[in-house]
Amino acid sequence: MAAATPEITNIGDALAGLVHQFADPWAFLRELVQNSIDAGSPQIDVRIDHDAARGTMIVEVADAGEGMSREIIDTRLTRLFSSAKEGDYTKIGRFGIGFVSVFAIDPDVVCVDTGRAGEWWRVVFRRDRSFERIRLHDPVEGTTVRLYKAASATEVEAARERARETLAYWCKHVKIELHLDGERVNGPLDIEGLCKVRHEEEGTALVMAIVPEAEALRGYYHGGLTLHEERDASLPYIAYKIDSRFLEHTLTRDNVIRDANYAKAMTIVQEVARGRLLDQVFAALERIAAGEAAPAEERELLYRCAEAPFNFRYAQPRWLMMKVLPTIGGPPVAMKTLRDQATARPVLRATAMSPLVEAMRAEKHFVMACAARDAIDTLVYTATSTWATAISQWCTALPLAPEEARSWAPLCAAMAALLKTRGWKVREVTVGRFDYPESAIAERVAITQGRFGEVTKVEDIGLMASGWLASGRVLVLSALHPTLLQLRAVARREPELAAYLAIKSFFLHGELSSTMDAELASAAAEARWRRMGE
Repeated sequence: MAAATPEITNIGDALAGLVHQFADPWAFLRELVQNSIDAGSPQIDVRIDHDAARGTMIVEVADAGEGMSREIIDTRLTRLFSSAKEGDYTKIGRFGIGFVSVFAIDPDVVCVDTGRAGEWWRVVFRRDRSFERIRLHDPVEGTTVRLYKAASATEVEAARERARETLAYWCKHVKIELHLDGERVNGPLDIEGLCKVRHEEEGTALVMAIVPEAEALRGYYHGGLTLHEERDASLPYIAYKIDSRFLEHTLTRDNVIRDANYAKAMTIVQEVARGRLLDQVFAALERIAAGEAAPAEERELLYRCAEAPFNFRYAQPRWLMMKVLPTIGGPPVAMKTLRDQATARPVLRATAMSPLVEAMRAEKHFVMACAARDAIDTLVYTATSTWATAISQWCTALPLAPEEARSWAPLCAAMAALLKTRGWKVREVTVGRFDYPESAIAERVAITQGRFGEVTKVEDIGLMASGWLASGRVLVLSALHPTLLQLRAVARREPELAAYLAIKSFFLHGELSSTMDAELASAAAEARWRRMGE
């Protein structure tokens, strides 16, 4: 029975279109794996061999599924093909659409051995898409598809690598055992990351975790077969893989269909991400804030994730109550606690314990354990609408041991006397240390304070100009400043000279006029003359 020429042309065009619909020719392996899974096979074995004598590559896909009877062969497998014996053309069938992809790598021959209900068949397809059906006398288990193609040894090795890449991507999570040349290539639906959660409901399995990339992986699967994988930042730092009955691939297998069913799957994703996953994140942060060890990059990442729900307005009130913010020298605090108290006094930040931190904590300040604009500081901003203030905006002076303090007495006494002759009303000249962690005054020669050792704003310590020296404050010298250390030694022999040079060192920016300099020098010389004459 001959078919009309136009009909043959249309079917041929349809076959060509189906064969070349996939971007990757080796994606035919995915189609065969899907057919085997649909047939109920618990295992699929893919082998790639080389017949060197004939220069032929053999690609074999064997399953242990329910196989095909003649009726299935005729009504499903060969519906797209012309029969060598019968020469008939029929309508496109679902099974055939996937099977025709075997021709994407342009094989010379395709052989299908299959059997069911006590009958066994071999179907041989030629390059021109014609085929013949042959009855077999020996039993066949399941279905085995073999492709034969002329190839060199080098081409076979390249094909084996392509097959491995194809199976590892498209079939990575199929729920049966899948082997390539005896090596398993699939595994469970899983993802690497922090705070991993799993969710299952009828027809849907989901795994989700926190990852370093804001544009995180989104993997879509159906029955373990990859439909599509992409990256976007719709849920920052949250990666997920979802295998769902609601998901289907497009005809070209290059994306997932974004329809009402897809929206149902995404609703599940959002509910898990904005519920159980972030509950895990905040629970982990509570443990970290309380002292549990964690790598710095993990801490930073989790705090970044904790910020996101507040920015995107899907935060849960319970997270505000969790004590996730670490402090220096004290227990962790909750975001709500900071929010309630931030109006009374500024929230501070520091990176290490210091006497200044202790002093600020004694004044009821929260001192957060963070650096400027890091993830913790950002979460403080989220809670309080203001950044934590650097503790280095304040300063203090640390006392010396009594014996060390006595070594500075000659210089301090001479300076107090010399300042008094000029009418500068300094209440006391003393010495302290400025070298605590995060000190803003470590390089200073001296500072002034209302009383020694108090917490003073850096902007209020003065630049040693005459206005400050006339204010009745305490002048605190730096015990570690190299210039003053040299002058301390000089003061044992020439205290007046050392005092004069020390005062000059306060005016390094030109505030000391030549007249004032001359008056200081004269006063120092006169004081020395009186001392020498006594």
